[in-house]
Amino acid sequence: MPLVIFIDMSCYKNPNLKAKNTFLLHKGSRQEQRFLFVLIKFHEVKMNKKRLGVVAIVSCSFIGLSGCAVEKTTANNVSMGQEELITNGNFSQGTDSWWAAGADLQATDEMGCITFTKRGSNPWDVILGQSGLALKKGEDYHLKFSALAKQSINVKALVQHNGAPYTNHFVKDIYLNQELKPFEFSFKPSGDDDSVQFQFQMGTETPTTVCVKNVSLTGPQYVKESDLASVRVNQVGYFVRGPKHATIVTKETSPMDWKLLDADKKLIAKGQTIPFGLNKASGEHVQLIDFSSVQTPTKKAILEVDGHQSHPFAIDNAIYSTMKYDALSFFYQQRSGIDILPEFVQRADLARPAGHKPEVVTCFNNTDAKGNQWPGCDLSLDVTGGWYDAGDHGKYVVNGGISLWTLTNYYEREKLAARANAFADGKAKLPENKNNFNDLLDESRWMMDFMMSMQAPENSKVSVPVGDQSNQLDRLKLTEIDASGMAFHKVADDAWTGMPLPPHKDPRERFLSYPTTAATLNLAATAAQCTRVWQDLDASYAKRCLTSAEKAWKAANQHKNVYAYDNFVGSGPYDDTQLDDEFYWAAAELFITTGKEEYKKAVLSSPYYLVTPKGDIEATGDLYWQGVSAAGTLSLAIVPNSLPEKEIEKARANIIKTADAYYQSIESEGYQIPYSTKEYPWGSNSNLMNRSIFMGVAYDFTKDQKYVDGIINAMDYILGRNALDQSYVSGYGSRPLTNPHHRFWAHSADSNSPIVAPGVMSGGPNSINFSDPVAASMKGKCIGQTCWKDDIGAWTLNEITINWNAPFFWAASFLDETVQ
Repeated sequence: MPLVIFIDMSCYKNPNLKAKNTFLLHKGSRQEQRFLFVLIKFHEVKMNKKRLGVVAIVSCSFIGLSGCAVEKTTANNVSMGQEELITNGNFSQGTDSWWAAGADLQATDEMGCITFTKRGSNPWDVILGQSGLALKKGEDYHLKFSALAKQSINVKALVQHNGAPYTNHFVKDIYLNQELKPFEFSFKPSGDDDSVQFQFQMGTETPTTVCVKNVSLTGPQYVKESDLASVRVNQVGYFVRGPKHATIVTKETSPMDWKLLDADKKLIAKGQTIPFGLNKASGEHVQLIDFSSVQTPTKKAILEVDGHQSHPFAIDNAIYSTMKYDALSFFYQQRSGIDILPEFVQRADLARPAGHKPEVVTCFNNTDAKGNQWPGCDLSLDVTGGWYDAGDHGKYVVNGGISLWTLTNYYEREKLAARANAFADGKAKLPENKNNFNDLLDESRWMMDFMMSMQAPENSKVSVPVGDQSNQLDRLKLTEIDASGMAFHKVADDAWTGMPLPPHKDPRERFLSYPTTAATLNLAATAAQCTRVWQDLDASYAKRCLTSAEKAWKAANQHKNVYAYDNFVGSGPYDDTQLDDEFYWAAAELFITTGKEEYKKAVLSSPYYLVTPKGDIEATGDLYWQGVSAAGTLSLAIVPNSLPEKEIEKARANIIKTADAYYQSIESEGYQIPYSTKEYPWGSNSNLMNRSIFMGVAYDFTKDQKYVDGIINAMDYILGRNALDQSYVSGYGSRPLTNPHHRFWAHSADSNSPIVAPGVMSGGPNSINFSDPVAASMKGKCIGQTCWKDDIGAWTLNEITINWNAPFFWAASFLDETVQ
């Protein structure tokens, strides 16, 4: 009987997990799974098929971990040549690797139990499932489990391809009652399939609780041959006079010969690799290639090492000249309340009718997901416009704020750098072309108008939860307040929708979520920024922005502790109960714009005054939607203001110190990125891009080329020089992002839906949160940079959002305009 060694990866966690890494767990954890299409390959960790008595899946020393617990388990009833394909079939590890749709899933007494309270229209409306299986054509597979139901019910057990046309390899209707019964079946798949799900479906049955235990599926694991290139490069290209680095995955420890070939396979240059060793962030042994000395432009080059070739790439100074406009176009295509016209998008099939036009909504007046009854309010707001936040149709003031700030910050940074304006009127494709305004400001204004429309008018009475009630979400105490000047947190659907679903076909009722302090401060900060950039262009609009900003500041100080919670189905919470950083950011923007003593006092007394990220392994202080203090310091350092000169110099010195810390991380990383961290959080690619902002601004202050090089290295990673040989940007590279979690760009779910527009960046690897079905099957089987899949169902890995594309746009634009 073979002995199988498994690693308990639960030890491989970040004890300092930030809330930013968990909010989307709530955003997608309820009813979104109905039309998920999961594609998982176990190419990072595979069972050894040799006839050995002991199989070791992975070792702590290999992946560079310490303190991991090793558990030895006898593989009962699994004969030679057979493998157990179900992970955690006895639920001894809780609900790890399992997922549920339309129901709540709990693990108890080594059983997995799902409880559903609504009968659906289709069997797949309620599912208990596991993804990430792979079956081999014609082989024998054996399925076993025991199951019961609190009320008699018919359940469909099936093994099917994950995605259209949903080919069933096995399907069987079974009858369950209160008696725990064993079931056993055998079947042969009709074809090789590396994307398979096992499911129990019961959506059309009477609501009840169904429990299963000892779930087992044995047979040979189909292993699809890897198509990853071992020589990893920026698949788009490198600047002629810039740094040119690549990474090769190899077990060799001695230097290896490399060759750079042109399109005709003629030798351009040659050299030797530089041994690196273990890249802890991916578990790979790698060597480095430096071909920076090559300064001959070419449209197509290939690196070759030991017979292994890279994807083709260019050596050219126009690498990002189109990409930056595509990255900006993402925001136009995320607009709500306006027709997306073919003349302003890259392909005709990306055009669509306006979604949610008009959008006049009132407060939520029903029972929330935790059982709290909300009374509604006596007001309605016209909130037409704005940007859809991500793959869903929610529009959020929090997250909208940092996204809007980032675009406008690039405009302000351009003024600081005194560079030619790449976004002058008409440079980007927008319906506002020929209005004599900068295109960046045109796009930003679309969101700014929405943000201001979310502000409560005078004498608005709204019931809100005052104070931190995080420990009583099922019994919130609501208090009616005068919310005048506060910003409503979001407008969103009353339930998760399936996909594909273009926004103009969204059938759900929409509502305002109550105003929060965080949303109000996001409004104050961005409206203050709006005031100064429009002051000399449209004084009337600038005055409107300032009025909104100052009202918001006043309202936030009157109601300092109204927080958002994860209480509503159909949208993300963007919750935050630590708001000192938001107060600092808003005060800084208002002080820069007005110079008023009130705001200066708030800035100087803040614990975040001139503080910048540490650049440590914990990513302390990194910029993101829930940690915005760095935005305030960046603005104080970039935009002329009335702080004493020595204080402005201190702010700049702190930014340079942060950029230095980021840059130093390059030395310890096998892919030479300015990012060393214990884990890869939700949206990790955006963390790398936000770090690029600091390095870019440090370059503006110092003209030190190393900061530009750091951004180039970061972009190399985003565009293919990474552990998955993956360009995380749609439309760019040999292996571009193709299947993001998005309801309109949903071609992999429905061939009638368009493929994603070019210039969109995926959130990237997430080794912390495995809450969607795709990610669930990867838990314990991936490491850091390898925890990602290009799958429409992977909202924790492969969603696309406005706050992720904003710093990507910033970095691409900076490089295109800085490197000559």
